[in-house]
Amino acid sequence: MGIKKYIFLFVVFFVCKSSLAQNNNDTIYINNQFFVKHIVKYGESIDDISKLHNVYVNKILATNETSTKLYKGQILFIPLENKDSNTLELKSNKKFKIALLLPFYKNLNDTLVASFEDKEEASQIILGKSVMALEFMQGVDLALDSIRKLGITIDLNILDTRNDSSKVVQIINSKVLDTMDLIIGPIYSRNMDLVSKKYGSDREKIIISPLSKSSDFLKNHISTIQINTPFKQQSKIISEFIKQKYDSQNIIICYDEQEKGLALFMERKLDKTKNNILKMNMIYTHIDSIRGQFLDTQIVIIPSNNRAFVSRMLGTLGGIDSSFTVFGLSNLKNYDHLDIENMMHLDVHFPDPYYFNQHTKRDSLFLYNFEEKFLSSPSRFSKIAYNIMINFCVNESLFNLEKNRINGGRVNINAPLVRYNNYFLERAVY
Repeated sequence: MGIKKYIFLFVVFFVCKSSLAQNNNDTIYINNQFFVKHIVKYGESIDDISKLHNVYVNKILATNETSTKLYKGQILFIPLENKDSNTLELKSNKKFKIALLLPFYKNLNDTLVASFEDKEEASQIILGKSVMALEFMQGVDLALDSIRKLGITIDLNILDTRNDSSKVVQIINSKVLDTMDLIIGPIYSRNMDLVSKKYGSDREKIIISPLSKSSDFLKNHISTIQINTPFKQQSKIISEFIKQKYDSQNIIICYDEQEKGLALFMERKLDKTKNNILKMNMIYTHIDSIRGQFLDTQIVIIPSNNRAFVSRMLGTLGGIDSSFTVFGLSNLKNYDHLDIENMMHLDVHFPDPYYFNQHTKRDSLFLYNFEEKFLSSPSRFSKIAYNIMINFCVNESLFNLEKNRINGGRVNINAPLVRYNNYFLERAVY
C-alpha cells in the first residue's frame, strides 16, 4: 500500500494491546564492576549485541579492546550500567494514553480532493506538505502491530496541527492533552514551544520532539525530550572521534559567519592549545587564495547547516588534489543534490541520530515488516516514529538521553558517526 492511499486509512482513535518480555542474564564480577559474559553467535553483529544488552557500541568496543569485526565464539564482557530510564512509567494495568500532533493538513487535502471530478484520480492526490506526517504515521502504525502482541493497551489520539499555532492553541485549550501520558509532537519548533510551556513541567507526562533542531523548548521543562541530536552535541561527537583517531593530524575548520559560534565551540573541544588547528571564515576568503592550505591537510570540518555553503565547500574540496577526511553535521544526509561519489572520495563523516542499519537483525526485520505492510520502502520519518514508539512503550532503549541543562529536558546524544561506503551508509569506527 503506497503513501497516496494511506491517508484515507487513519482515524482519530486507535486501541491496541500487548505484553512485556524480559531476558535474564547471568553476571560476573570483575574489578568492582558487574559484566555479562557474551559468546558471539554466527552472523551476530556488534549492533545486535548492543541492542540485546542495552549497552552502547563504543562502550562494548572500549571494554573489550576489539573492533566491530566479530567472529563466532568470541567472548565479550558487557558492562552493566545504571542508567536513567528512557521509558515511560507504565501504569499497573499496562494501559496509557498517547497524543500524536502532526501536520496532516486534512482540511487542505479535503479541498484538493473535492476539486477533482474523477474520484479514482482524486484518491491518488495528496498535498505535498502532508507526506511527512503520513510517513511518520506509517511508522507509528507498524509499531502498534508489535506493541499489540505484547499486552500493552494504548489509546492513541491523532491530532492535526496543520502547522498552525492557532490550531495548536485550540488543541491545548480543548484539554484533550490533559489526560495524556505521552505527547509526540508537534513537529515544528514554534508549536513545540506552545505545548512545552503548558505541559513541559508536568512530571506525569513525557513530551517528545521527534524532529526539531532547536533546543529552546527544553529550558525549565523537565518532561521534554529532543530526539534530533542538537548541533552542539553533534560537534562534541565529531570532536571526540577526531581526538581519538586523528589527533596528530592537521585540522582546518571551515565556517560561514552565521555559524562562527559552532566553529569556536568545536575548536575548544578539540583542544585550543594545539597548533595544528586552523579556522577559516570561507565567506570572506576565496578558496583559490588558500588552496595551498589544504594540500597537506587531512582533516576538514564543516560545522554548518547552510545547504549552499556546504555544497560549495564539498564541491571545491573535491577539485583539490589532496587526501581528505571531511566532517559535517547530520543535515548532510538530507541534501539530496550532493554527489555521493564525491562524498566517498572526500571520506565525509557526519553524525546521524536516525541511523538505519539494514544489516542488523532489528533493522532488517523492521524493513521486511514495513515493506510487507505498505508495499514500499520506509522513509526516515517512518523509522523515527517506529523507534520512538518502541522505545517509550516497550522498554527497548534506542536513545541515549542526557540532561540538556539544570531543570531542563533531555536530548538524545545517540548519534553515531556514519560515512558512505559503496554508496551505502555505514557506522564509522575508531
